[in-house]
Amino acid sequence: MVNLKWKSSKPLTVGVEWEFQILDRENLEPKDLFEEIVNDIPKVFLPMVHKEIYQSMLEIVTPPFEEDSEIKKLLKEILSTFSTSAVKRNYHLVGLGSLFLPSEKGTKINIDNRYKFFAEQFQELLRDFYIYGIHIHIGFPNEEWALRAFNNFVKFAPIFLALSANSIFYRGKNTGIHSYRMVVFEKLPKAEIPRQFKTYREYSEILEHLFKADIIEQIKDLWWHVRLRPDLGTVEFRVMDSFWDLERLLTIVRFLKSIALYSERYQEIPLPVEFLKQNWWWAKRYSLDADFIDNEGRKSLKQVAYDLIYKLEHLGIFKELNYRKEEFLKLLRKPSLAKDIELKSRSLGLKRVVKLAAVV
Repeated sequence: MVNLKWKSSKPLTVGVEWEFQILDRENLEPKDLFEEIVNDIPKVFLPMVHKEIYQSMLEIVTPPFEEDSEIKKLLKEILSTFSTSAVKRNYHLVGLGSLFLPSEKGTKINIDNRYKFFAEQFQELLRDFYIYGIHIHIGFPNEEWALRAFNNFVKFAPIFLALSANSIFYRGKNTGIHSYRMVVFEKLPKAEIPRQFKTYREYSEILEHLFKADIIEQIKDLWWHVRLRPDLGTVEFRVMDSFWDLERLLTIVRFLKSIALYSERYQEIPLPVEFLKQNWWWAKRYSLDADFIDNEGRKSLKQVAYDLIYKLEHLGIFKELNYRKEEFLKLLRKPSLAKDIELKSRSLGLKRVVKLAAVV
């Protein structure tokens, strides 16, 4: 039987997992260079550069940090180490939620038992799976606080998808869906916004049944957009499209961390599954122009986000973390990434848009 006992973590530590496309600098096709790139980077960073399903992808994984500034410093250091390799091997690392341009040759799946199993199980779905995300782990000392955070994260997940959604283009097509990444990802079983749980025991019983039925072999086989990780002592937030802006990432981390601290004492009124799914669809489709339904009725998603920010300010959450509400309000006032990309694609062309999203 799997052990679902909560492993205590230092509260509010944060780790980031950031996925990137490896694209040829000239034609912007996926370039199968993961193994070569790993050989280029300093050994000190090797544990933080992980393979993903395709050889034309890589993921940067930070250790948990207490200070946001430490995350920023490390990510900048790691990204800077790719510069020489990128010139030598003629590639860009691109932070976008999907492959924007048509690809003629495709890419190879990494040689790994886990990925080979996925390829066999999911067949054509995994041959057209050019999507990239950002995951954030936040540490909690006990299961009670973690569950409150999980439930609050599930409710407010559409805000964070809206703040990151940019994958409106997929392999040369304007899909009209602001986070088409999520449309692709949710073709897989167990990839969805989860329901909220009344108790940690209720959550554990669901997982125990899935383990007994051999539906999952480990917790990370459950591809919910928010998931409890008792093995790590974290709640893993798997909502955001990958993007290129480190400052936006840090602001989102702070916003999420604020909700985590709020969850030490407070839990939002749970929403019916039907509401959760409708809110999720609206955020996928419209990002920051989405609506949101709760027990009070239908409103704009932006209004929900503004109300949350002012609530966190009123309760002293930002003061306790030494944050300022203005940084979150400023982010909300910016145009959605998807709409901005759509406009730029008309004036600059899609290839130029992709190049602008290169971090290296």
